[in-house]
Amino acid sequence: MTDVPAAPDWWQASDGKWYPPEQHPDNLPPGGQVFPPGGETFPPGGQVYPTSGYGSPYGGLPVAPKNEPMAIVSLCLGIGGLVFGLLCCIGLIATIAAIVLGVMAKKKIAESGGALTGAGMAQAGFIIGIVGTVVIIAENIAIFAVNTGN
Repeated sequence: MTDVPAAPDWWQASDGKWYPPEQHPDNLPPGGQVFPPGGETFPPGGQVYPTSGYGSPYGGLPVAPKNEPMAIVSLCLGIGGLVFGLLCCIGLIATIAAIVLGVMAKKKIAESGGALTGAGMAQAGFIIGIVGTVVIIAENIAIFAVNTGN
């Protein structure tokens, strides 16, 4: 690598430096490993850096935490149970399931050490499940009281 070409077959990289033909990206061995003349590893210390955009000497890009599926299901069941609970008795089953899944999801998220997210959805599903259960039971008591009063 120099600021001027040492031979006619040298090529200029995007950094403005001139490199020998054996270091041209088209001539690299599989995996993109570059070994300079003399047999020593490059860079010093023995770690070889890949030249493609797909590798990283630091183990790759960080992986974003994923939402816990039970938290999503808990929230959906809580909302659906509350809405459909006012129309039919299936809502009571859905709201109770939302409570159970919300508790299970919060526990699993806490134990994951940050690998899972969705604690807010799990908590919302849990709370909506409780509210929905109370509303549905109160509604059924009111309907029963009105029907037996006649």
